[in-house]
Amino acid sequence: MRFWYEMLSAFGFGVLSSVVPIFNSEAFIVAAQASKLLTPLSMAIGLGLGHGVGKQFVFLGVRHGKDLPFIKRNVRKEPPLGTRRERWRTWTLSLAHLVETPRWGHPILFIAAVTGVPPVFAVVLLAGATKMNFWLFSLNITLGLFLRCYLLALLTAGVISITF
Repeated sequence: MRFWYEMLSAFGFGVLSSVVPIFNSEAFIVAAQASKLLTPLSMAIGLGLGHGVGKQFVFLGVRHGKDLPFIKRNVRKEPPLGTRRERWRTWTLSLAHLVETPRWGHPILFIAAVTGVPPVFAVVLLAGATKMNFWLFSLNITLGLFLRCYLLALLTAGVISITF
């Protein structure tokens, strides 16, 4: 029964930290392992699933947010693009095309989820603006964030060690 309580608390924090980036899941992992309140596996499962659900909300919010009625009526016409904005727009569109391509988009998403490079939040925002498959997105982000949380929990608990 304790496993489910641990997993549920980690799940809640995972959803919160994936939607509100100021809540740091790495700090949560370190604190939970230092206090021995959560086991690495229950915490990693809960955080991975929670992060996955939270990132799905962000993904769908980016994808369908423009269809909300209060957003539609407050749409303003964009001012003409200057050279900096034009370069930024070109760079963003090329990155969006890269993330949208199945050959590169899903590996980039998975690597970002496991390593944090590039930042997961930015990749999720970019992926939501593309035509990326929602279910493959969900699988990659959840599995990648589970692996990241589990490896960090095992490192913090001292189960595995890395020496340089």
